[in-house]
Amino acid sequence: MRCITVTLAFFLLLPTAMMAQFTEEDSTARPAGYDLAVPEVRLNKQATQFQASLYPDYYLSHPVRNDMRWVRENDSALTAFWQNKGDSALWLLAQLSGLDWVEDRFDIYILKYYPSFGGADPLVIPLAGMREASRVMAAPEGAAQQFNLIYRLAHRMLIQAEKADDPLYRSVATHPLMQPGPYRRDNLALLLTLVTSQRIIGLDSTFEVYESPFWKEQTPGREIFEKYLLNTWRLTPEKPLAQWIVSESPLSTLVEATRPPRFRPAGEVGQGESLEGLPLRGQLGFSVALGENGRLTVSQIDSTRLAYACGLREGDIIRTIRGKRPSTHKEVVEYILEGLDRGGATMLVLRNGEDKTVLIQPRDLANDVANEDSLKPNRAADSLDIE
Repeated sequence: MRCITVTLAFFLLLPTAMMAQFTEEDSTARPAGYDLAVPEVRLNKQATQFQASLYPDYYLSHPVRNDMRWVRENDSALTAFWQNKGDSALWLLAQLSGLDWVEDRFDIYILKYYPSFGGADPLVIPLAGMREASRVMAAPEGAAQQFNLIYRLAHRMLIQAEKADDPLYRSVATHPLMQPGPYRRDNLALLLTLVTSQRIIGLDSTFEVYESPFWKEQTPGREIFEKYLLNTWRLTPEKPLAQWIVSESPLSTLVEATRPPRFRPAGEVGQGESLEGLPLRGQLGFSVALGENGRLTVSQIDSTRLAYACGLREGDIIRTIRGKRPSTHKEVVEYILEGLDRGGATMLVLRNGEDKTVLIQPRDLANDVANEDSLKPNRAADSLDIE
């Protein structure tokens, strides 16, 4: 690992305050003897074919070039931010991740519409917003837009671990916490974003964006993030994110809590197997009863369905679901299903006298990685054949 003399410490206390301490007056300024390379980044506002390919039906009746002209007429704030802070953001991301930029150049594609609020590879920022058929959700603006760009860059920074042959990089890339998803890699990128963003756009602005309704909606893994990472993994150049990752045991509480659903092999599931009192249909497969302590307790659970695969067990006493305390079986189901629509529901349960975190994650997450112990990262495309 390279030796860096600049000292940064990041301290966050939520929900009431977020504090940071820097020993350098300006940590975004490159120090004497600076030799940390950053890639050459171009803001691409001409990707007409790329924009059209995302919404072929829409652009049968709407001129795509008009939308790209709109982009070039409304990109001044993002362009000015990148010109003033772009290199500093790239440099800080490298410092605090403990990774080098393997790629020497890439484009940031500025589009009018995108199916999400942005992506890392290719790196895309939509100015107008996320479009789904005729529905458009407005894109973040101001500090929220800048935070969003840093978040996409943080994801791009983590992808560098997949592009290098260095043993440290491989150990980072193949770690379970680097598995894509809202509770693992997204949370690592969020931590890297918060530490970088506070110095690029300011502590107050970073806190306001993080606490905003928009960003809460974009981070379904937030409860896990705040419990296991936010005030525990303190990123510095001396102990950057890569070191935190490789130091985390694959059997740690964090890894176990965020493990994707694991279903019983087909051969172990009996034909027509079901539990009396549980509906034959429905993905959750458990029931609750009111215990002597007045709390809802898992009374029956089907080992072939989602809740069991995600780690819920008979006898678990339900404390909260997504931060809310359910009082009826109906509320239990509603809170979980609401969470599944956003990527998963975090449950806090009491088991054998100890608090446990159980993530009820969608069934399709189990297909993302067939065997986590032999996780092989998907290499990002080296280039994108668009304008």
